[in-house]
Amino acid sequence: MSYITLDQAKKHLNIESGFTEDNVYIESLITVAELAVDEFCNSGLSGYTDETVPVTVKQATLLLIAHYYVNRQIVSFATPSEIPYAFRFLLDFYRDRTVV
Repeated sequence: MSYITLDQAKKHLNIESGFTEDNVYIESLITVAELAVDEFCNSGLSGYTDETVPVTVKQATLLLIAHYYVNRQIVSFATPSEIPYAFRFLLDFYRDRTVV
């Protein structure tokens, strides 16, 4: 299930549609981010289709795509900090807590 399009991701990243050099990379980030969101929710998204995925899940996925796009290295030279009420806040409602 892919519920984020390339155009949506590029718009979120403030990348003009005419710039296509990173398209393959961004598409791979979409796949990775959607898998990460599904894993975080313990497959709590299994009942949704591409059209019915909640906007909060889409927003969390876009945040993760942007994070991966900007931070391409495993080492950070700045002090990282999580944006309060972002990724986890958007997804906690959809987590399947019956899965350990």
